[in-house]
Amino acid sequence: MDRRDFVKGMCLGGLATFAVPRVTFAQVPGKGKLVFVLLRGGFDGLAAIVPVGDPSYAPVRGEMAYAPENLVALDGEFALAPGLAPLASLWKAGELVPVHAMAIPYRTRSHFEGQAVLETGMDKPVGASDGWLNRLLQVVGGKRSGIAVAAGMPRSLSGSYPVLSWSPARLGVVDDDFVDRLHVLYERDPLLHDPFEAALQVKALEAEDGGMGGGAMGGRPPAGADRISPIFEAAARFLEDPGGPNVAAVEFSGWDTHANQGMAGGPLDRLLGQLAKGLVDFKAALGPAWADTTVVVMTEFGRTAHPNGTGGTDHGTAGAGLVAGPNLTRSRVLSDWPGLGARDLYEGRDLRPTLDTRAILKSILAGVFDLTAAQAARVFPDSEDVTGASGLMR
Repeated sequence: MDRRDFVKGMCLGGLATFAVPRVTFAQVPGKGKLVFVLLRGGFDGLAAIVPVGDPSYAPVRGEMAYAPENLVALDGEFALAPGLAPLASLWKAGELVPVHAMAIPYRTRSHFEGQAVLETGMDKPVGASDGWLNRLLQVVGGKRSGIAVAAGMPRSLSGSYPVLSWSPARLGVVDDDFVDRLHVLYERDPLLHDPFEAALQVKALEAEDGGMGGGAMGGRPPAGADRISPIFEAAARFLEDPGGPNVAAVEFSGWDTHANQGMAGGPLDRLLGQLAKGLVDFKAALGPAWADTTVVVMTEFGRTAHPNGTGGTDHGTAGAGLVAGPNLTRSRVLSDWPGLGARDLYEGRDLRPTLDTRAILKSILAGVFDLTAAQAARVFPDSEDVTGASGLMR
């Protein structure tokens, strides 16, 4: 494949799918594969992993409380929202751990600050220019190659370690003259030439099986279309390759549900349905590579315990997340549940945090990449007092 065909393929839609999510890849040695999924906007953990065993749940949620019979029971204390029903197959296989009452170590209701803390792995929203995934790559080592074919880079992967990046955003149509000029710029520029060669490797992987950007995935999706599963399936095309990356950062927006959050079949539940379907499709698309893969889903903060006056929930503190993969010890809900009683709520309005996001991530990194406590402390500076969650990974 020559450079002209590569650039034209990207710009004409060969890499184009959706404008909202973005997938970024990096390489580390070993068979372990990690996928970090960030749900931007702060999704409502109480509506996703429902604490049906808490007697205060129904009074707190009022009209937005699910009846137990409408949910997918897990362990008697928690249940999955209707949209997350596809995850029951992972639960039965011992490959799903919902995590609840989890929060970043910094108390904020600002999207900007919350995402900064979660993506940098720090205990405050300032003090780091690189992300925790990039520091992971610096600690573990591996092949230093990368290209960002995207409008931006997730902060979790930003840093001095070069990474590969694939963007599903449509870049527009270009003519041959522009391709020629771009070719000259890349050929002569000492900084861009090598990354461009790395991008060709990405394109070569994408071209297998007829490519990932054509057909139904090309262009912008119609309103209400599934915008999550195709991205997971695209990520699987890269991760299933033996020579491909084994760290991926995936992000989706649209989880800030201040109004009209809805119940079963409502706006949030439909998004949860897309997420669940995406995870199940991701497992299927990975095939044998799923045996070495762990997926962690997190968000910057949870939502208020009480609904607001517009049928939604406002910015909160503790929330929920998901860990999926065959290298978990077993399926269980991981939570030191604080309760939803009036005296239990944080500042009288939020689910109280009892689990640190870094504790979950440290446990995952130890299981996937065999990181020591000292290495984990380099990935998450100023976290020496935060120990990994016990019994999460094999």
